[in-house]
Amino acid sequence: MASNLKVIITNPQTIFKIPSGTRMLVRRSCHAALEYEHYDNRTDIHVVFADNEILHSYDSKRAGELEAPEVIAIPSEEEGCLGTLILSVERVTELTKVYNRPFEMGIVYATVHGVLNLLGEVYSDPTSKASQMSKEAKILTLLGYSPIVGL
Repeated sequence: MASNLKVIITNPQTIFKIPSGTRMLVRRSCHAALEYEHYDNRTDIHVVFADNEILHSYDSKRAGELEAPEVIAIPSEEEGCLGTLILSVERVTELTKVYNRPFEMGIVYATVHGVLNLLGEVYSDPTSKASQMSKEAKILTLLGYSPIVGL
């Protein structure tokens, strides 16, 4: 299904070294989320590894503020592109300490969460939050991560 997906990753931030294998993990996470949602259109997803400063420059342009998100999903109006995920490597690193989870799981969670946001899933009320969290947990499990690590 998601074999029609091209993930384009850029890394304009210079604060954090991106661990080996992280790019492949992001690609696998994008594929898994789209497959779980039965999305089979030909599409691109752009992923930007950011620090908090870069993330906040995008966040300030959005309507509706979230407190220190680790990912911002920006849907695309361009045909053949689902959108852009701005992943704060800095924020993911901070949250790995808070939730006592591996960096890789933080990246996987942020990517899956962002892809679901690009597909229209948002935490708009308790019911939609529960639905999205359930999907995230199932996709994390499919990728080999326990969704309750660090809770």
